[in-house]
Amino acid sequence: MKKQILILLILIVCKPIAWAQTRGALPGEIYISGITYIGDEGQHYAVFYSSDNGETMTLQYENFENQSGVMWVGDVLGDATPGAIYNNYFYGTNELWVSFDYGVNWEYLETTQNTGYLSGQNNGVIYKKNGPELLKSENYGNTFYIITNPVHCPVRELGYYMGEFYGINGNYGEGLFLDHTYDYANTFSEIPIDSSVAFGAPSGHYPTLSRGTEPGELFLVSWWWPDMHYKIFHSTDTGYTWIQKFESEPINIGVWGVGCTAGRQSGSFYVFRSTYDPTFNHRLLYIDYSDDYGETFTTYFHELDSLYTSVATIHKPDFRMTAFPNPFSANTIIEFDVPENWKVPVLNIYNIHGVLIRQYDIRGKRSQQWEGRDGSGISGQKVESGIYLYRITSGRYQSGLNKIVYIKH
Repeated sequence: MKKQILILLILIVCKPIAWAQTRGALPGEIYISGITYIGDEGQHYAVFYSSDNGETMTLQYENFENQSGVMWVGDVLGDATPGAIYNNYFYGTNELWVSFDYGVNWEYLETTQNTGYLSGQNNGVIYKKNGPELLKSENYGNTFYIITNPVHCPVRELGYYMGEFYGINGNYGEGLFLDHTYDYANTFSEIPIDSSVAFGAPSGHYPTLSRGTEPGELFLVSWWWPDMHYKIFHSTDTGYTWIQKFESEPINIGVWGVGCTAGRQSGSFYVFRSTYDPTFNHRLLYIDYSDDYGETFTTYFHELDSLYTSVATIHKPDFRMTAFPNPFSANTIIEFDVPENWKVPVLNIYNIHGVLIRQYDIRGKRSQQWEGRDGSGISGQKVESGIYLYRITSGRYQSGLNKIVYIKH
């Protein structure tokens, strides 16, 4: 296959729109999400999947502007399980969804505030950054438990090993450091980044990190003034030394959106460049694929117009669920309205670590009393004071998680 160096020709003027991208579980797999085109309903947002490094793409899911009660496309995050992918929509609300069929059908997980997610390292493991807390889920985001509080360094990318994270801190334009931790950001090593590797963040374009396929392997992409271009660096020793692999031509960031990720195959790296067509009605997407650690690229072009359409939208569960009193000490009443198509609903109560402690069959009910007892013995034992979580599930359907506080007397 013919190789070619990235050449960016800036011919039109329009607003750049951010795209999200992630590697899949298998070599050659990538997912891409973002705005595709403007139709009668307004802007269309979509999730695409490719199994051949971006040469061909299939539309998996879409929603359009101003739709209500459906999943809105946001950032996609891969998982190590084939076919599993997350969607994090964080504009206004912060919703997390999961798909197990390559992004066609989706299940709602939760709505949170001020949260970011990291995934793709191990099957079903996804991390949540929430203020000073780092939380972990081992069941595809169904329940989370706190593993670090407070986090002692920024976490922006997972490493090769469980508990390994990378981050970047420092003053842009003065000096940057790569933070590296093996213990879930309790302690970390601070590695100076040479100013020839990363020094600034022009127009908010911060250096980005992407882990490779081997222990200690890391890619870093940094941006440079005065003509706005980027450089790709590769490290095999957790960032102590860097080798420059590529330097782009000047880029007009008012026209182009640029993203990147490493792949699942040794040496694979992707750059995603997108812009509007001259009519401002649909997107032009260029996927630059490298199999030699970012030194040379093959480019695949896709014109995302209305031919990519007619995919069913996934509706968000629509029901009410509250508990009163909350906090409580004697008992609380959990009230709910369960959708009609949820045939065998159960109410699950978890401790703060996500462990199921009590379950109720709620078929035909609109409320359920809980006395602060677990599921042991005939009537259960009183649990300890603290925060507990509850949600309703029915087969593969599930509600979001709600919190409740129990005060033991």
